[in-house]
Amino acid sequence: MEQLVLKVDRAITPTEELREIAIIIEKDKIKKLVRWNEISQDKDVLYYPNAIAAPGFLDIHTHGYGGYDVTINNVAGLVEISKSLLKHGVTSFLPSTVTQSQEILLQVCDAVKNVVKKEVKGAEILGLHLEGPHINTGKEAGAQNVNFARNPNIKELEELTRKSDHNIKRITLAPELPGAVEYIKYAKEMGIVVSVGHTNATYKEAILGFDAGITICSHLFNGMRPFHHREPGIIGAYLTREDVYAELITDMVHLHPGTITAVVKLKGIERLILITDAISETGLPDGEYELGGLETVLKDGISRIKATGRLAGSTLTMDVAVKNMVTQIGLDLKDAIRMATLNPAEVMKLSNYGRLAPDFVADIVILDSKLNILTTICKGTVLYSSK
Repeated sequence: MEQLVLKVDRAITPTEELREIAIIIEKDKIKKLVRWNEISQDKDVLYYPNAIAAPGFLDIHTHGYGGYDVTINNVAGLVEISKSLLKHGVTSFLPSTVTQSQEILLQVCDAVKNVVKKEVKGAEILGLHLEGPHINTGKEAGAQNVNFARNPNIKELEELTRKSDHNIKRITLAPELPGAVEYIKYAKEMGIVVSVGHTNATYKEAILGFDAGITICSHLFNGMRPFHHREPGIIGAYLTREDVYAELITDMVHLHPGTITAVVKLKGIERLILITDAISETGLPDGEYELGGLETVLKDGISRIKATGRLAGSTLTMDVAVKNMVTQIGLDLKDAIRMATLNPAEVMKLSNYGRLAPDFVADIVILDSKLNILTTICKGTVLYSSK
């Protein structure tokens, strides 16, 4: 039996922290975690002194990287994004679109269908996330191109689903739009995870959406009606629900540290998810670019729509998102890692991802004491090493 043994000083599962642990991998799964003295001396061991092992990061909301855009690039572009994410500890992700025409979205569906069939030596593509085109066209649209926004249409979804070979795994929409509740119920029946985002939903409309099947708030506070004490809107509705998760963009630009701290204290870490919402400008120098047909300006690593100055996604990476939760917010490392691993796996119904435990997929990241990525392992194979 093909076997790989990792020896680390600390392992974060992430529900507990273990010391002096060896992780035994057989093929693409974790066989068991044992103490150092239980390792057979005749086995080859990869030892990482003063290092931390954790589940590989899952980014369930990312639009691109290094000049490659999920919405406009083909299979080759998706492959490049997949490979690039490894150095940031990402072992699986949901490539995410922006609001576009049905014709363009069908092309993306076709590309995702074809790339999931390939053996890519990169982060695993779990399926497609459609962010839009069913969004509110007010200021909550943010960096989404409202010229392509339209009301939910089940026939459009059926067409996209067929084109993707049923690889659409998540949809983000505004629940206040005409036909949204029926659309949410239909998507849920098809096994698609539904999120609320780019929305001006009232508290009542949000609750109706949650009751219909919405389980995630996309990038909480961003692209949604602000909280008001007489109309708490989508944010207030989320804070009252135990069955809904929320994404946080922890680049310290999209959210004030105090806002992040308040949400963690109010909700606990079990229903919070770290995402990047990264766009194709991530990893590129400052300059002028484009997102969904809109001109953007990247300055000091912050992307904004040229015409309005609104934030346009982020250039955050998952390793930095986790590190910021520890160094800027003061969260325990175990909790920060859970928000980037187990929580997104749970909400996406990935029952054997996001945990260091027997029979789980051997997606593992090795970090040094300063939380820099040393090694990324996907399904038992080392695909990235910083050395």
